[in-house]
Amino acid sequence: MRPIVSRRRDTVADDLQERGYSLAAEEWPTVARGDTTTIAGVDAPLALVSLRDDRPLTVVSAIANAAHEGCVPVLVAHPQTASEVEPLLEDPFLLAGRDGGREFVPIEDRILLSDGSYACLGTTGPVTWFEEESRETDSPPLALTVGGDRVATLDSVDGLACPGPAAATFRYSYARNDAGRFCVFDDGDVLERYTSVSAMRADGFRPVPLPLVPEHHIRDHGRLARATVVATVDDGVVSYRSRR
Repeated sequence: MRPIVSRRRDTVADDLQERGYSLAAEEWPTVARGDTTTIAGVDAPLALVSLRDDRPLTVVSAIANAAHEGCVPVLVAHPQTASEVEPLLEDPFLLAGRDGGREFVPIEDRILLSDGSYACLGTTGPVTWFEEESRETDSPPLALTVGGDRVATLDSVDGLACPGPAAATFRYSYARNDAGRFCVFDDGDVLERYTSVSAMRADGFRPVPLPLVPEHHIRDHGRLARATVVATVDDGVVSYRSRR
């Protein structure tokens, strides 16, 4: 029996064929060609990509892969998954908000620091990444607050790229030592050792989540990415929702 996600994609593919689109199922992802402007609003092939979950990193990776191939992403999802994903696709696209500067969505990726360790937090509360409002530069400072308190500032989003921020950017960091234990550092000095990341979290320390910076993922064909369509199947009926 085919997995549910595959059957859902097949249902969407069949629906597109019934609408007069030609499909190349041997391609990856499955690509539909025809009058795509009626569904996506742009003239480009449609790439059918199944979404297994609603995590922002899953969503942006699916969009980036399809756009890179010169296609409009069609995210095939369960209706509940779609309802969780759609706010990320609305304006401002792939952002948590925009009020002067951009506010970014935290994702699961960790932040590798220039000394090989990873950025770490020792405080509780919601994580917020945002660009400070500036009319003097196209690359404004990037700030991190936790529970409303600022804990780090980078020169810009480019500071997240390899080789990564300097270790001194964050008070806490962590790394795995030769014995397999996770060491938490406080301004470079070993503060505590743990047998696992779970034990580290239980003691109040957690990895800093990377912000989802759209241009770091959507490197080309931004127009196609922004035309992303969400396709759902409910009782065999296919529905399409686009940002048009």
